Amino acid sequence: MYSKLSSIIILLFIVFGSAEYSAAQTAEQVPDMVNWTEEGMVVFITDAIFSPEQPNDGWIAVEIFRAIGEGAEFERLAEADFPDTQEEFFSRATPEILTNLLFVTETETNDELWQYVLENPQLSDYGFLAFEPDLWRVLGTAFFDSETVGLRSGVRVSYQLRFELEDGSAEILEDFAIVGAEPAILSPAVVNRIETEDRIGGAWASPLEGSEDAFYARIFRQKNLQDDFEEIPDLLFARRTDENLIIYQWEEEAEPEHTYRYYIQPIDIFRNAGPLSDTLTVISVDFENLPLIGDVEVDETPDGIMLSWEPVPNKSYITGVEVRRSRDAREGFIVMDTLNVLQNQYLDTRLMPNVTYYYELRIVTPRDRSEMPSGVASGSFRNEGIAPSPPVGLTALQEGTGIRLHWEQNAELDLFGYYVYRGTSTLGEMEVISDAAIEDSTTFFDDDEVLHGRTNYVYAVRAMNRSDMASDFSDVVVIRPNRIVRPPVPVGVSGYGEQNRIRLSWNDAQREDESVSGYNIYRGTSPVQHHSSERSAAETAEVNNFRKLNEEPVSGLTFDDIDVNQGETYYYAVSSVDVFGEESVLSNESSFRTVAPSLVAPSQVSVRSVSNGIELRWNRTHQAGAAGYRIYRRSANDETPAPLHTLSLDETRFLDTSASSGIRYWYSVSVLSDDSESSRSTEQTVLAN
Repeated sequence: MYSKLSSIIILLFIVFGSAEYSAAQTAEQVPDMVNWTEEGMVVFITDAIFSPEQPNDGWIAVEIFRAIGEGAEFERLAEADFPDTQEEFFSRATPEILTNLLFVTETETNDELWQYVLENPQLSDYGFLAFEPDLWRVLGTAFFDSETVGLRSGVRVSYQLRFELEDGSAEILEDFAIVGAEPAILSPAVVNRIETEDRIGGAWASPLEGSEDAFYARIFRQKNLQDDFEEIPDLLFARRTDENLIIYQWEEEAEPEHTYRYYIQPIDIFRNAGPLSDTLTVISVDFENLPLIGDVEVDETPDGIMLSWEPVPNKSYITGVEVRRSRDAREGFIVMDTLNVLQNQYLDTRLMPNVTYYYELRIVTPRDRSEMPSGVASGSFRNEGIAPSPPVGLTALQEGTGIRLHWEQNAELDLFGYYVYRGTSTLGEMEVISDAAIEDSTTFFDDDEVLHGRTNYVYAVRAMNRSDMASDFSDVVVIRPNRIVRPPVPVGVSGYGEQNRIRLSWNDAQREDESVSGYNIYRGTSPVQHHSSERSAAETAEVNNFRKLNEEPVSGLTFDDIDVNQGETYYYAVSSVDVFGEESVLSNESSFRTVAPSLVAPSQVSVRSVSNGIELRWNRTHQAGAAGYRIYRRSANDETPAPLHTLSLDETRFLDTSASSGIRYWYSVSVLSDDSESSRSTEQTVLAN
């Protein structure tokens, strides 16, 4: 769709003036013919007054129809209300629009003005007043629908203009608008300011895309910081540029050395407001013609170069004095400091001895300026008593098997380098470990082969200037290198197995190394296959599927393993742990076996003679390790019983079908495990049938 502004211009100066619409009865859609305002909908009708006696491109009358809501039926609302008489014309005109009309038309009396209106019915005959809603009201070229003010926001209101032509045909134009629709306006930003002793102003801008509806702007001014902003009666015109920008320009006279603040609020042609702009602050001062800094003097002091100058006027718009320095009088100046406006001295201590320095001084204000400095001077310095400050920010980190030191760069310009010191106590002496002064760097790596993994080392750094003066020591750091020193491995691992535990013992490794603080015990089910003198005990144990039995290091020299099964063989190894948390390699393993329990023969064994043999019964055993039973038998002629049959653990009955009738037999039963047998039960005798 066209923007509101472009559509308004088209409607006012082209569309209605051209009358190039078909006389068909179907409605022609005209973008932005209808617009929402705070006073209700505004419908553009025509760009000129017309009547049956004075047609406008064939139009002689027009009726206005309205439909409220989506899909609603159109209902007749009114006819175009053009002024028929001088009295009606002046009854509509406000004093302000009447004054403006007299000025624009260059008429002096009401009669002359009315005659001008009759002879000039086109809006374009009234200059920029053609964009004033008050003129539309006076001439009746737009319809103001005040009945829509109370409608709910978001409601669609549609209008039809049904024009009657001289030839009896009709032409229909149609459009709609949404209640509460906001104009397409972006917040303007400050892009320029005007500041002189007696005149101030500035400009705001926003992209044209997104601000198509911007037409004017209200401007608000604050003369004193303690006052409120007040609206200025004048409106700013929103000027379009070739760079697709909308510019709002403001300028006015002002009192010298006074601060003003402004902001604007863009509005569309119907006075609908957009967002507020940035605030513009201007000072009525000629910033290109400021006081000069005079009588600049240079003195060499034991601490550096001292600059002094005449005091600068204490004005609110002068915020300080900028001191710049270079070693070349023509270029390369850098800002050393910005001083309070009340200060008129500056001591430069960041110097290299016997070097000529050039200084520039300039007034500092809230504005960026490009004028030449107003004060210049030069001087040199010889450092005979100022030692460098101690380096700060010293840190130490383990890096591989060495120590990496870092510190912050010193600010002294005559710095020669740094020396790194190392000791083993914060109270003892420290020695230089850097071969020479460290230049152009603030880091040092200590990987000396004398470093020991169980020693905490103390480091510090000193700075040296080109006058051979050294700083105090920096703050010290304490750190131990990441070099593994394993404690001695325990020897003499011995022990014995009982039925429900295995008891271990070993020799005291602390006799060899006082740093030993405890021991770890590892257990496996097979011998160690992969020993290593490089790996810790934990690493070797993992490779060989050994498990550590203790959660915390054992402080004594014995250990009872009660998580064992009877009759099984286990393999044990031990390691020592020192106070630094380092672990020794794994000791040689030793194996021990728990004692198997003794089996007991079944109780309550009974025998009897049955029709098909001898039947034995006994109670089922619940002994740990029991796996089955063995039946024994002898006759009167046998000295010892002989094994007769073997049964599983769940069988507690046996039928001897090999017994001979008339023979007496003695029977007994034993309990079997996988590798042992109990004694036999008490013999029971029976005579076979």
